Amino acid sequence: MAAGIDFDTVSRDLDRALRAASTDPEIAVTAACAVVESVCRSILVELDIEFPTKQDISGLYRAVRDPLGLDPTKEGVAPEIVNDVKAVLSGLVTSVQGIGSLRTHVGGAHGKEKGFRRIDPRIAKLAIHSASAIALFVIETWQLRYPGRKLRLSDVSAGT
Repeated sequence: MAAGIDFDTVSRDLDRALRAASTDPEIAVTAACAVVESVCRSILVELDIEFPTKQDISGLYRAVRDPLGLDPTKEGVAPEIVNDVKAVLSGLVTSVQGIGSLRTHVGGAHGKEKGFRRIDPRIAKLAIHSASAIALFVIETWQLRYPGRKLRLSDVSAGT
């Protein structure tokens, strides 16, 4: 999906995460986090919305929720499933927070001491697939809310 809409940064982050999952799970977690961050940053750039003060995964995801209308009571969701959709969306928030916490505690962005290995490839893959699902949902929501509008490439660095 990311490649289909010319999402260069997301594609690179996802490829990096998948390549590193077995050999360097900590770097894979960092890249998985960057997948969601890149999607959110691209949407904020396209909508000309300032980045939040806290530009971590949680802050960026929070910043796109309102512009994307991620509220099932306002989406035209059938009343009998509004609470179910709210529960799933709440799970996305929890996943975003978990991916961000993993990145902070075991990711490769802050360097590693000798012998560092806190997670196995299975946990890295969980973070990667969770980030992929979140990114895909955000991209599909973007396409629903802004049909035909492209997410342009930006000169702004992803900063990850």
